[in-house]
Amino acid sequence: MNPGFLKLSEERRNQIINAGFRTFAQNSYKKTPVAEIAIEAGISKSLLFYHFKNKKELYLFLWKKVIELTSKEMADQNVLGTNDYFEMMMRSLRGKCNLIRKYPYASEFSLRAYYEQNPEIRQEIQNDFQEISAKSEKILFTLVDTTTLRADINPHAMYQEMIWAADGYMHTAIIRGNIDADLIELDFENLITMWKKVNNK
Repeated sequence: MNPGFLKLSEERRNQIINAGFRTFAQNSYKKTPVAEIAIEAGISKSLLFYHFKNKKELYLFLWKKVIELTSKEMADQNVLGTNDYFEMMMRSLRGKCNLIRKYPYASEFSLRAYYEQNPEIRQEIQNDFQEISAKSEKILFTLVDTTTLRADINPHAMYQEMIWAADGYMHTAIIRGNIDADLIELDFENLITMWKKVNNK
């Protein structure tokens, strides 16, 4: 990335970022037209390539950006400031929904990136994803008071089930074209409440 990109106004940077999220979210990496990103961002294709030397650099910048934005939302919600498993999940949910409100295609982009098969970018994305997932789960179960959970329910299995549920939910929402942060927040608040009731001792 050209350092000049960081000298752009926040509004201009976000226009480019949002245009990239949307366009890559709705196409495979190979079929995404960079010119469409430039048009939506209100800049020329040549200027976009001034900031990012090629499609790969732009894509991986956006991938790192969605990680950075997600981490910031988690920090803003103080996700790790509690040892209550379900409160932690609620705070994480609110952070992710806030991200969708600010960057409507961020979650859709990251989900498509996870399943992207193009060898130019796949390995780096998978490496990042595996590292972040392992680190997040380790931190979570270091902080969480598991004595408040039912002994006959494996908390790691429940954590994985919640991830699968979120993944499936987002797949369905994307197919329906209905990425509504308020609806997602409500639906997952209900799911987390249900899991909490199941875990009551």
